[in-house]
Amino acid sequence: MRVHYVLNHGGCPVSKLADVEIHFEEGLLAGLKLVGCSVWKAKKGEAPTVLVPSRSYATGGGVRYFELLRGSNASGLTNETTDDRQAVKRFKEYLRAEYLKIAALGDVGDVSGKAVAR
Repeated sequence: MRVHYVLNHGGCPVSKLADVEIHFEEGLLAGLKLVGCSVWKAKKGEAPTVLVPSRSYATGGGVRYFELLRGSNASGLTNETTDDRQAVKRFKEYLRAEYLKIAALGDVGDVSGKAVAR
């Protein structure tokens, strides 16, 4: 698979730093891409925030969000294991780290990097 960053050079909203696309190059998903991930400026000077696609749902107290990126062992809202949460966290950390490397290069166009599927 290949991770492709579409940088948001002064576009709207200004707090969005980049859209992230996952391009599949092998297997059943070859030729497809997953869109919906993004990198956003964090509040108070922290590291950028990585968001993955999610769906909202209503609760008695308001709206909550269900992230669509799940560990392969998770079967629902309450069945997510610690390993599942750690896998998602590692993926987000990878996207953040790669974005920071790209941002350090300065003014570049759209960029992509190869990621090893494990």
